[in-house]
Amino acid sequence: MDDLRLLLQNASAADCANLATILNASDTTPDALIEGLQWNAHHQLHYYLGWRKSYIDVVRQVADHLQVSYTPDATVDHIEAEIVSKSLPQLLEQMTPEQRAALEEEWKQVAQQFDKWGSVAVDISAVVILSAAQLSGFGIYLGASTLVGALTSAIGVTLPFAFYTGMSSIIAVLIGPVGWIGLGLISIWKLDDPNYNRLMPAVLYICTLRTKQRCAMEIVEYRCLEH
Repeated sequence: MDDLRLLLQNASAADCANLATILNASDTTPDALIEGLQWNAHHQLHYYLGWRKSYIDVVRQVADHLQVSYTPDATVDHIEAEIVSKSLPQLLEQMTPEQRAALEEEWKQVAQQFDKWGSVAVDISAVVILSAAQLSGFGIYLGASTLVGALTSAIGVTLPFAFYTGMSSIIAVLIGPVGWIGLGLISIWKLDDPNYNRLMPAVLYICTLRTKQRCAMEIVEYRCLEH
């Protein structure tokens, strides 16, 4: 979990607060967030017996739950991208053309905040047909953030910071909890089972943190090269 801890240490207070809300964690510190992730990833008995998983094992667990394919040597960020690549089209297919156009407009507004990435990956139809290997880092960021917003809205979790796109809540209302269960993106949770309804948006949120931090570093490097 060292890489995840470093990622969380570099995250903003608002991002840590959002992740704590998603996980229902006791605090916003990296240790509390990691412990919240572990709690949601395990059967209760295994948790109390002291079982703990590495972060890549948690991501693999979510991918397996969603029947997302990945190779044995796949990295964390690749598996996260595969989850986004498979899950996002399932959501977008449920939307009307008007709703898709509104979401694309939201994406364009978010893209403007990312400097030279302002014209990248804002075409929904293009994002839907691209595989995880073809998606840009910013495309993964857009897809993951939309999924986070939709999933948290669907399970009644309200984030305290306006991180996700405005259309995400409309997607949740459009499909509804029964539809989400049918898509396999939320499940009927039993108390002694891993809580995928919190685990999935948490993994996707961590994916957004990773891509956002990576894009920010690339912007700094790009500006240094310009000067």
